[in-house]
Amino acid sequence: MPDLTPREWQEPSALLPLRWGSYRFRYLAGLGLAIGGGLLVQVTSTYTLPALPIGLFLHILGWCILPGIGGRRVLAAAFSALTTILLLNGATSMVYLIMPLAAWLFLRQRPIVSYSVLIVPAASAYIVAQAFSEYGWGSLVLTISLAVLTAAAWLGRSLAVISRQGTGKSR
Repeated sequence: MPDLTPREWQEPSALLPLRWGSYRFRYLAGLGLAIGGGLLVQVTSTYTLPALPIGLFLHILGWCILPGIGGRRVLAAAFSALTTILLLNGATSMVYLIMPLAAWLFLRQRPIVSYSVLIVPAASAYIVAQAFSEYGWGSLVLTISLAVLTAAAWLGRSLAVISRQGTGKSR
């Protein structure tokens, strides 16, 4: 007899068997390294050139240890690393933040409806680029963009939960 009770939604990547480490450790360490490495790339200048390769290495390492399917992690790391380099151009490049968000949704195995949140960082990038067109506002632009990116990722998760609950009730 099939189970007719609706089940609690779970992260698809949390259900994957891991070869090493716990899900929580890999999630927190991977996220910390990816964000920290990306921020290190952003402080790169003529005077801090070694920050670029170190930041890229940490960023890619973070994506590679996040819990997820191996091929998805590699693809996400590549797109996100490219984005960190593109962001060195300033506020006008914040639109490229849709790439790591899409990679995050892909890695976390979100349903297609979750990808609608990609419009959030794109709209935010347009507004931020208009408001802070000078290069000297980089820290503020990056802070705003990271906050918007985080909110969009959580919104994507919420859409995944809602879509799962909707399909679970109709079965």
